[in-house]
Amino acid sequence: MALRDFAKMSSRVYDVLIVGGGIHGAAISYHCARAGLRSVVLEKQDFAAATSANSLKILHGGLRYLQHLNFKRMRHSICSRREMMALAPDLVEPLPCMMPLSGGGLKGKAVMRAALFANDCIGFDRNQSLPGKIHLPRGHVVGKEACIAAIPGIATDNPRGAAIWYDGLGLNTERMVLEYILGSLHYGGDAANYAEVTSLEKQDDYYLLNVEDKLAGDSCQLKTKYLVNGAGPWFEECCGLRIKDTLPEQNWAMALNIVSRKKIFSKYAVALEGKRRYEDKDAIVKRGKRLYFFVPWRDKTMIGTEYEPCTESPDKFRVSRESIQKMVDEVNAIYPAAELSYEDISFYQAGLVPMKSKGQDGDIQLAKNSRFSFHEEDGYERVVSVKGVKYTTAPHIAKEIVAELTNKLQPAADRTTTPYIPVTQGNRNEFAVENMNDQVLQKEIHQMINDEMACKLSDVIFRRTGLGTAERPAMKNLKRINDCMADVLGWSAAAKEEELEEVLKRYEPLTDRNS
Repeated sequence: MALRDFAKMSSRVYDVLIVGGGIHGAAISYHCARAGLRSVVLEKQDFAAATSANSLKILHGGLRYLQHLNFKRMRHSICSRREMMALAPDLVEPLPCMMPLSGGGLKGKAVMRAALFANDCIGFDRNQSLPGKIHLPRGHVVGKEACIAAIPGIATDNPRGAAIWYDGLGLNTERMVLEYILGSLHYGGDAANYAEVTSLEKQDDYYLLNVEDKLAGDSCQLKTKYLVNGAGPWFEECCGLRIKDTLPEQNWAMALNIVSRKKIFSKYAVALEGKRRYEDKDAIVKRGKRLYFFVPWRDKTMIGTEYEPCTESPDKFRVSRESIQKMVDEVNAIYPAAELSYEDISFYQAGLVPMKSKGQDGDIQLAKNSRFSFHEEDGYERVVSVKGVKYTTAPHIAKEIVAELTNKLQPAADRTTTPYIPVTQGNRNEFAVENMNDQVLQKEIHQMINDEMACKLSDVIFRRTGLGTAERPAMKNLKRINDCMADVLGWSAAAKEEELEEVLKRYEPLTDRNS
């Protein structure tokens, strides 16, 4: 069917309607459609426009969960990572990770060799059905010389060596969300961005949801047997349900990653201990410090993650200069050789994640496990709320939810079994506008609008391509794309100005917009 076709969507009765087009909503819609459930996913902004755009780009296999002795959670991570890598192999590549070792105990070679061996055993099938180019090798330990060569100027008094393991590097995690959405369409599902569910009415056999098309200003009503609330930080008041009245109030923390123009490490994603004392209260084996990762990404370095409590509503959430400067200072304390300055920061990724508590010492304890719940006791027995915690494990929680739903519904027997193959090969990170003539650029923009639901300039700059996710593009390139989209979509001069302003605002407080 045509994309964002509200007239056709209004004529159907869906088995499942998913509110929220981040990684969790996208994965749920994909697995619903594959299972033969008539599904639709609605997102009030663009797909992956909020928390799912905040990512350190690591699709991790859960090595850190060994300190919790949580082998089940490790398997969830490993299997989910493998699904993502298989779905869109052009969007990922193997990422060698290095952590310096010193002394004995948890930081000693013997313990880490055992941990890496256990990690490889638990992930015995990590490469199953994956193309050879993205296979993840076994972990191993290297000596002192190799560690110092990879991390020159390391502040550790006496590094004994380093542990090396392999995770997946997400070259474009926003497009990964989009591939799940497009995959759901391939299997018969529907989807619309800029579609906000404003309220719902409970009928005998279905829910009637009022939906606003935020681009056209029109409204329609959609019918669904089951509703999945995957609205992320907005989940407490999704669809007017005011779930926070029936569930314990959820606290949120800002997760902040920064992008440095400096390529600090070239070969490895390096894990270094923070300077502040930190106790993970859920860990059985405690390290005493939080790890910060320096991830080589697109000739830059992504560094994270820093956490701060957030009391603002998701709609008002903003990143301050002070928060970025605080993280720059922390990086310099962790690794003085970086000599990082505020001016080195070209971009930042920030989103809201579930927080369990904040201690008097400032320690932020994050929620560890994604979960979902039905609302039978609230009178909404066919409403499911999802609280997603980790980007990587979204496929696992999606499969669990869809398994429950298929037991309650009758999946369609005529669903397609033809495997989904990404429409656009490559990750579009290298979207070289300056090398495109007007005809080629127009063709690319047409495809993003017609096949991928790009509706705004920000959709193209931040989520259909990687053009603006590492630093602000040259103004001439922004204006060329803006002019091209205006021609296709019929924007007025005032609308063009608004689109450009929205994109430029995303780079505050980092850049002078006139430069």
